[in-house]
Amino acid sequence: MQEDRTGEKALTKLAEIKTGREVTFPKLADLPRHWDAIPRRKPPGALYARQCRITLERFAAFAREHQPDVEEFIALKPETARAYMDTARQSRNPSPAEAARGVSSKTWNDALKLLRATFKHLHPHLTDGMNPFHGLVTKATATVNREPFTVEELKAITEACTSDDFIRPVIVTGMCTAMRRGDCCLLKWDDVDLAAGFITVKTAKTGETVDIPLFPMLREELERARGATGGKGYCFPAPAEMYRTNPGGITWRVKQVLAKAFETAPPTHALPVETLETVRAKGFACIDRPDATSKAEKMHAVFTAYIDGKTLDQVMTATGCSRGSVSGYLNELERETGCAIVRGNRRALKTDGLQAERENGKRRASVRDFHSFRVTWITLALAAGVPLELVQRVTGHRTAEVVMKHYFRPGREDFRASIVKAMPKMLADGGRRSAREEMRQIIQRVTPNTWKRDKARLFDLVAEL
Repeated sequence: MQEDRTGEKALTKLAEIKTGREVTFPKLADLPRHWDAIPRRKPPGALYARQCRITLERFAAFAREHQPDVEEFIALKPETARAYMDTARQSRNPSPAEAARGVSSKTWNDALKLLRATFKHLHPHLTDGMNPFHGLVTKATATVNREPFTVEELKAITEACTSDDFIRPVIVTGMCTAMRRGDCCLLKWDDVDLAAGFITVKTAKTGETVDIPLFPMLREELERARGATGGKGYCFPAPAEMYRTNPGGITWRVKQVLAKAFETAPPTHALPVETLETVRAKGFACIDRPDATSKAEKMHAVFTAYIDGKTLDQVMTATGCSRGSVSGYLNELERETGCAIVRGNRRALKTDGLQAERENGKRRASVRDFHSFRVTWITLALAAGVPLELVQRVTGHRTAEVVMKHYFRPGREDFRASIVKAMPKMLADGGRRSAREEMRQIIQRVTPNTWKRDKARLFDLVAEL
């Protein structure tokens, strides 16, 4: 009793007797490492795992600031967990609460689910009431769905990428198969049966095996690719290599094609060229404003290095940021300050027309991108009367609810035309079409012997119309 004044050893022993497993108390600072060690049926993707570790590290830093005496995460108080998820701060903080970062409801929910599940996995012998995140309710989300392309837009996209041998095969594959970006880039010849006219592939996201018939447009691309690859390995080796090393590069190439197809070129008027001192002052004023987010520190470092004359590569080396992050920060500052910052000629077309503003969130929502090909395929198939079960067999969706809620997005005119076509004639045209048809038949068959009877019927039909 003297050695165990706090009762910790006795409590640990009791828990081991009741659960049959050794009880450990991981340190709060080790949360990311323990999360990595959780047994899983399938290892998480590198990008998703990185995002989860960042969230866990951010929470651990917040907890140390608000509960300095805590070392083992089992000692974390529910008040600290609630403060991290719900407290909105007015001033910038090294470890701001999740609500203060201005994230969307979905990102907020993802952080809550991650933290709650992590505590549950690491301490399965605890009841839900002992979980500091127990009782926190997820927020309602306002989903911004991708918009499908029209047939005319698909033709424009095809023409825009005709001469681009790198990205054209991937775009055509997405158009014709409804496969996701990664599945299109990593398509292998083992999954293609040109003789039977089918692609049979296991999707990377859900693990479902799908069967997709080959359209002539895609067959032509595959036959061209087979001549270059010999029918072995990846169907499109160059996009496959980029997707494995830089998946964002595929997205960028696709958006440039879409921007060209929709003629979302840069505006004719250029941003005003200010003096270096004015640009510097406006940039720092934008970065250091009171409502600045947690990325302000990195943006400050990028802007400082770039405005001092460093090249993009030198800025990347000095700040540790990727090329995409550096460009994103500089372009965001241009929009906020209204003056030219980026040096040199712009190669990329503006893609603002492919995005939509969110009510909440740190980034705009993408509504026209590669995934829109998947939405387009499903919308066209369902509108044409293809049974939902066959559509699911192609897309790999397990439930019809997901397909109808997120993927069947017909335009209003297409939606009206499909409904009118499917409904009975009496409801679709109020009986007028059938009356006209009967009048036409009467006029075609009328004879002197039936004229009186047919004339009376014609008058009745005219009255109906």
